[in-house]
Amino acid sequence: MKGLFFVFRGLHEHLLDDKGRVAFPAGFRETLERLSGKDQFVLTQSLYEPCLVAITEEDFSMQAKKVRSLPASNPAVMEFKRVVIASSCVMSIDKVGRVSIPKELRAYAGLEREVVWAGVIDRIEFWSKARWDERTARRLQDTQTLEKLRNTLEGFGL
Repeated sequence: MKGLFFVFRGLHEHLLDDKGRVAFPAGFRETLERLSGKDQFVLTQSLYEPCLVAITEEDFSMQAKKVRSLPASNPAVMEFKRVVIASSCVMSIDKVGRVSIPKELRAYAGLEREVVWAGVIDRIEFWSKARWDERTARRLQDTQTLEKLRNTLEGFGL
């Protein structure tokens, strides 16, 4: 395993049950356990998108430590604390591979029945399927944004 770089990747569609429980993708669970040695993660609101974000407890602690060192008088810092830190919770994966999403987080992300887990390297985004599909359609239709995106990524060597 030496030299391997473990990342969260892929899209997984699942159904949220009436109690707010949803299956946590097996591949993500394996990556989480390899990265953190735990079957727990931090779930919080995204500051930038209408979705939730799952990260390892270690990554969350590093972010919190960085934020703690920033000036509390800065409006962006306070907004980050209010949105990301205040809404965060530690999630445990149950014996059958599910997590129970708190009502407040479900409301923020517009989660109803159909949901999408999206692995994006160091984190997992958790979307309402309707919002995910809407965002994907907008991205594909906006040729100017696609061109800017392509140029930016080429500048990064991607």
